This record gives sequence, C-alpha cells and structure tokens, in this order.
Amino acid sequence: MPTDNAVRIEGLRELERAFKLYGKGMEKGVREALEAGAETVRPDAQTLAVSIPRMTLPWSQMRVGVTRRTAYIAPLRRGTGKARRRQAAAFKERLLTRAMEPALAHNVSRVEREVSDALDDLARMWSRV
Repeated sequence: MPTDNAVRIEGLRELERAFKLYGKGMEKGVREALEAGAETVRPDAQTLAVSIPRMTLPWSQMRVGVTRRTAYIAPLRRGTGKARRRQAAAFKERLLTRAMEPALAHNVSRVEREVSDALDDLARMWSRV
C-alpha cells in the first residue's frame, strides 16, 4: 500500500551525478544525509507504535533503511510468514496510519533541516576541493 506521505528532495539526482564525478565518498555522504533525516522520525514512530492496542514491544521497535534515493523506517522485527495475509495487511495499515505517518507529519521540518544541513556540509566539502 503506497503512501503519499514523504519528504521529497528536489534536485537529488542531479546532486548525485555531480558527486559521482567527484568520487565515491560524496555518494556515501548523500546516503548518510538521508539516513540522518529518517533517524529523526524513528523515535516518535516507536513511541506511537507502542500505543497501538495489542502492539507488542518487539513489533513497535523501528529501524532505518536507506536505498540510493530513499530513506525509510520499518519494523525492526520481520514477519515469519505464518501470519494470515488479512491479518498482516491490517497490522501494516494500523502501523502506517497510527505510528509511521503521524511521526513523519510531526517531524517534517526536522527531517528537512537534518537533510539540508548534511547536504550543505557535503557541498562545503566539495567546494573546498
């Protein structure tokens, strides 16, 4: 179930291309910037997840994941495949609507600030070379 709740960074692809010309270290810096932004959301998502009825502690713990252009939070614990699909879908829906999306909405300005600061630091490093 895709969600429209996201913080989008305009010009990220162009920035990555420019950093790629400089070297691998800069690409790693972009990933670290995305991770820093997502990390600001994780504590609130965990707190909100604990408040969901019948949510057990292991399932309320969150992790941060990062791909080339995306950072996200997800449950630390992964499913075992034994749960029924309908139950798994309902669980996912509750976790998204009651914990993850409200945590992101509450922290959008912090995410933007973290990512912006990290990218500014990278740009300063790049301009010195």
